[in-house]
Formats: sequence, C-alpha cells, structure tokens
Amino acid sequence: MTRNIHKLYTLLIAVFLLNSCKKQDNYLNVKRNLSDVSPSTLSDLQAVLDDPDAMNTPFPTIGFAGTDNFYITDANFGAIPAVHAAAYLWAKDIYQQIAGFSDDWDIPYGAIAHVNIVLDGLAKIDENQGNKNLFDNVRGSALFYRAFLFYSIAQIYCKPLDSATFKTDLGIVLRLTSDVNPKSTRSTVKETYDQIINDIKTAIPLLPVTPAYKTRPSQSSANALLAKVYLSIKDYENAALYSSKSLETFNGLLDYNSSLVKPTKRTPFPAYAANPEISFNATNQGVGAILVFPRINLANVDTVLYGLYDINDLRRACYYNSPFPGTIYFRGSYCTTGQGFNGIATNEVYLIHSESNARLGKLSIALDDLNTLLVNRYKTGTFTPLNIQDADSLLATILVERRKELAFTGQTRWEDLRRLNKDPRFAKTLTRISNGVTYTLPPNDPRYVLPIPDQEIQLSGIPQNVR
Repeated sequence: MTRNIHKLYTLLIAVFLLNSCKKQDNYLNVKRNLSDVSPSTLSDLQAVLDDPDAMNTPFPTIGFAGTDNFYITDANFGAIPAVHAAAYLWAKDIYQQIAGFSDDWDIPYGAIAHVNIVLDGLAKIDENQGNKNLFDNVRGSALFYRAFLFYSIAQIYCKPLDSATFKTDLGIVLRLTSDVNPKSTRSTVKETYDQIINDIKTAIPLLPVTPAYKTRPSQSSANALLAKVYLSIKDYENAALYSSKSLETFNGLLDYNSSLVKPTKRTPFPAYAANPEISFNATNQGVGAILVFPRINLANVDTVLYGLYDINDLRRACYYNSPFPGTIYFRGSYCTTGQGFNGIATNEVYLIHSESNARLGKLSIALDDLNTLLVNRYKTGTFTPLNIQDADSLLATILVERRKELAFTGQTRWEDLRRLNKDPRFAKTLTRISNGVTYTLPPNDPRYVLPIPDQEIQLSGIPQNVR
C-alpha cells in the first residue's frame, strides 16, 4: 500500500506543478485512475509524511549562492550550473539559460502539495479517543512542514518584513489546499508571516514533546522553528520565549572534544540519530556543484570567515580542510550523507536565545547561552568564558559566533544578511571579483529578493519581483 501511495503522490505533484497549463479533467482523470490507492486511513497519511525523500529534503538554498562565506576561482567558475553562477554574481535575471525552471521553487511547492493532500485527507476522517494521538501527530506534522517550507521560500522570493510596508509588499504564493484549480495569487509579506506563525502555533500542542524519530517534528523543533521565524522579523520577545521553550525540552550539545567527533575523517560528525544537538533532521538541495559535501567542492571558504576561528577552536578543524595549497573547503555538515544540513539543532537555538536576550538587555542570559555553546567548541581547557558587559559589544560577538557556527547550515547566512542589513551597525556591502569584473551587492538591494521562475510567471500571471 505504501508503495502505491508514493506513486499516487508523485503523480499528483506532477499535476500540481503543471496546473496552470492542464485542464481540470486531466487532474480528475489521475484521481479517478488511482482511486484504488488513494490514502484513506491515518496510517496512510502518516506514511506520506514519513517519506524522507519528499519531506526531509526539499528545502531550497539558492539564496546561499549569494552569500559572502565562500568564493569561486575563475578556473572553477565555468563548471558551475548556470543558475547558481548567475545567483553567485547577483544577476538580475538568473534563469535566462535554463528555460525559466527552478528546483528552488518547484520542489518545495511540490512538498507543500503533499502536505495539503494530507490535511485535506484528515478532514474526511473522524477524530476520536482511539485515534487522537495519531490524528494529532499527522495534523501537527503537516502544519510544521508547511510552515517550514513557506518560511524557506519566503527567504528567497519576498522582501524581509518591514513594519512600514509589510501590508503592501508582495509575499509568496500561499497554497492551502490540494485543489489544483484555484488561480495562483501572491499574498502580502504580512499575510505570509501570519500564515507561517499560525501554522506553527497550531502544530505545537499537537506534536509530541520530544521527537519519537528525528525525521519527524516535535514540540521542541516546532518551538525552535517559531523562534527562528520571530528572529527573522525582529520580534525578539517572542524569539526569546520560543527558543526558551524549545531548550526546556531539548537542550543537548555535542562536545567537539568527544569521541563522537572525528576531525580527521571525511565526515567529522556522527549521524543525526547519535547527534545530541539535532531535534529534526532535514537536508537541502544544495547549490549544485558549488558545495557538494564532501566529494566535490568548487568553492573556497572565504578567508575572512576562516580567519575568525581561533587556533584552539575545534570548528576550524572539523568544518574545514585544505587538501591542496591555497584551498580551504567546507566539510563540516551535520548531514553525513553528502548533503547540506537544513534541520533544527540546538546550536542554532542557543544562538537565537542568546541574540534575542542581548537585544532585550538581558546580558547575563545572553552570555550564559554563548558560553554554554562555546565551551563545547574549544579544545578542553583552552576556553575562557566571555564576560562582555557592553550590550553592543556582546551583540556583535554573538553575531560573529553565529556566522562561525552556522556558516554553511541551510541558507542561514543569506537570511542573516537580509535581516541585519536593516541595522546600520551590521549592514554590509558584498563584493566579488570574477574574471576581472567586480560585482557588488549593497545593503537592502532589490537583488536580495530573487526573481520568481519565468515559467511560473508565464503560467500563473502572478507579479514578478523587481530586481
């Protein structure tokens, strides 16, 4: 049955992605022809969400291609996929050589189609005392996945939330039903974040407190995701609140001095099940040949970033290696299968809690969080706890440690550049030199919002982002 369910959803997603150019009866024919394998039980719906290829790997990362944590030599530039090369140079049109398609749009929305089919399927099942736990877990998990995917898409295709314009700035397409017929429309940025926050808040009480399996969401990972969302929109009170709630139930840290960590191995960190920091395991699509962990790597780590690590900082040895003179490659993904880590882990949660409290003037809490993390990152006996009493200096230190700790986690650096550009203290102009040409990306430039794929614009008629 599970194999047939997977077949059904593969076909339904294909229909979903082409809905604007297919007639309604084509979709109905697919449903009619596969009606015998349509999921009809809670176990079926849970099986849909437990497909790791569909639900734990669809997160976009093309924003990372535009960050300052790496550079590409002229010798390697020609080997990069066209869309990633264009994103790397912050081109206005990044799809001109690939016919307007983008996995960073299509694959996440395909996963959202999975989620909406599950949620619509739940509406046909009566909840009772006998099935309540499974019913709640399916609904809570589906809402968590949808929120995480909406959030990830929003970090690429709509502006950062600005309290002065968030009611009019264009957000993303919010697909909330499995029906493929409604015309696509873009929400506002406010509506986008309202939906994300509502989905997570609805999901939290439905989920188990801690993960039964780290490939499934839990209250701890949902609270962490909500804290991450609030940090991105500069709601530091709620970011502090929900990161605290997450750490109350899941707060383990991996001591980089422990035998679980193998600095000389190709993949230094333990698999997700044995990593005490990971509460929800997920990977991302990566950015083509720019960063393929750890087999092929065309990108050199930025020398300024690398220089931030103290000689006794174990992240220096665990995250990076230098197999050839003049090269520094990243290899420190928490995913041990050659992909980028895109999940929820306590290292990020501690940093959210620390930054939020620093911004709220609660310096002792912020310092405790930072020191708790860093003592697990330095060689035993070499770390002296920080005692920074100036609020601005502490915040600046936390942001540097955040960059060092999460340098290649998902597209966190891209997200941070977008939000920090709103603060003159941390705004940054990015510069690249490629084949003798200098390219720049000033703070708050329109190119911090990527264009929606041309095919989607042509088929749906939704407004394009201005670059």
